[in-house]
Amino acid sequence: MRVAVLAAACALGCFLLAAPPAHAEQAADPLAALIVAGAPLVHSAPPVSTTAGVAHPPGLAASSRDAPPPGPGTAPAVELPAIPNPLDLLGGAALDPREWAGAFVDAAVGTLVRALLGAIRGFTDWALGLGSSSLNFVTRTPEAGTYGSTTVRSLWELSRGVANAGLAVIVMWGGFNVILRQHLRNPYDGVMELLPRAALGALALNLTLEFARLAIDANNALTATVGQSALPGYAQAGAGQEGIALVLVALAYAVAALLLVFQMLMRLALLDLLIVLAPVMVLCWVLPQTQGWARWWAQLFPVTVFQQAVQMVVLRLGSVLTVELTPGSAGDALLTLMLGIAVLWLTLRVPSLLPGQMQQAGAVRIVSLISAGRAAAAGVR
Repeated sequence: MRVAVLAAACALGCFLLAAPPAHAEQAADPLAALIVAGAPLVHSAPPVSTTAGVAHPPGLAASSRDAPPPGPGTAPAVELPAIPNPLDLLGGAALDPREWAGAFVDAAVGTLVRALLGAIRGFTDWALGLGSSSLNFVTRTPEAGTYGSTTVRSLWELSRGVANAGLAVIVMWGGFNVILRQHLRNPYDGVMELLPRAALGALALNLTLEFARLAIDANNALTATVGQSALPGYAQAGAGQEGIALVLVALAYAVAALLLVFQMLMRLALLDLLIVLAPVMVLCWVLPQTQGWARWWAQLFPVTVFQQAVQMVVLRLGSVLTVELTPGSAGDALLTLMLGIAVLWLTLRVPSLLPGQMQQAGAVRIVSLISAGRAAAAGVR
């Protein structure tokens, strides 16, 4: 009897030791219970094995087949809806910093270049006499800016008065030499050579303005015969061009046209200076000691006047060449602008290819001429 009771007690103890309660199993692995409860929020967590040795993927934690029953202190799993990414709604290309930087640079450069192009074209249109402007000094020499100018005529009158006064002094000095040649022992032939030159100089210095008018009118007639009234490719160099490359080439063309305008403006100013100094240069021709100045003026004045006609011939040839090489369609605007830049650059080089230009005279000589004219005018006053 005792043996049977002991055997039953041993069997009951072995059964209790072999089968632990459910709450003990849950307490043995609390991390597994937490991962299973939070599995809907963590989609990328690696698989977690339970005490029984079975792998439970997080995506299947909500399934009642694989998940153990919740314990007394475990919250039930809650399914949360998928939250969309705001960056995906805007698109990946639109949020690329490189795309933003490229678009910003294109817009900024395009706006700046178009503003500069519009300003340069406005000034060039004024110089060409387009629009509301009536002064065209690029393709012709305006009378209102040269011999017809009130300022130029008044300064020429002052220069003519100085030259007439100097010529009178020269004639008086020659007369005294004739009278006193026996006492001064001066050669008689030198005095007789001076008097005819003085008479011819007196006639020439009073007609220098008419001579300038004749030369300028002849130049305008030549430019009108050439028939070049616009710059080659000027219509394509507008602010309405599309594409950053085409806009930059149009800006380069506008800069070349602006340099040509500045050159023509300097030519006009130099021409006015030569007209004003013409009587004084004739007076310098009378005296043998100052004939070098007269020769300098005689070389520089006709080249300054007629260089415009030569430049218009170059522009005319460039326009014809541009039309022959490009069909004139919108797709050839880039080629037209590049050919126009080449023609304008050649036109800018024309004055340096002509003899007797300003580089032979030098800026120092011109400045000294202006200083001498001012000093003479001050002496007359």
